[in-house]
Amino acid sequence: MSLRRALVGLMAVGCLVALIESVTAHRAVVREHLIAAAPTIVSALGFLVGSAAFLWWRPKVWRAVQGIALLLVLVGVVGLYFHNAGRLLGEREAEHEEHHAPPPLAPLVLTGMGILGFMATYPHWQPEGELEE
Repeated sequence: MSLRRALVGLMAVGCLVALIESVTAHRAVVREHLIAAAPTIVSALGFLVGSAAFLWWRPKVWRAVQGIALLLVLVGVVGLYFHNAGRLLGEREAEHEEHHAPPPLAPLVLTGMGILGFMATYPHWQPEGELEE
């Protein structure tokens, strides 16, 4: 197995873990803010595309991995803003609300999975000892 294929497999597994976590963590929030469904949707797509790329590692699949990697990075950065907007703007006044605040760095998991996807498909990167597939 090549390093590229291992990276995309790791991305798929990470997206599955992020999917499970976002479904449980965002269950109540999605009813109020539809944007909270974005990590669930993108994680599911990342798992599907990553799994397909792991099983059928072909140049045509690389483009799909790059597309989902871009979405993962974007949703992670936007999620970072939404998880921290209340803290940054000073809107969290009640101590009770602070205990139920979203984890500040959790969306960066999606960004990390996107970076793994980009690493797996970077065209000019040839790991030592890897043959062209």
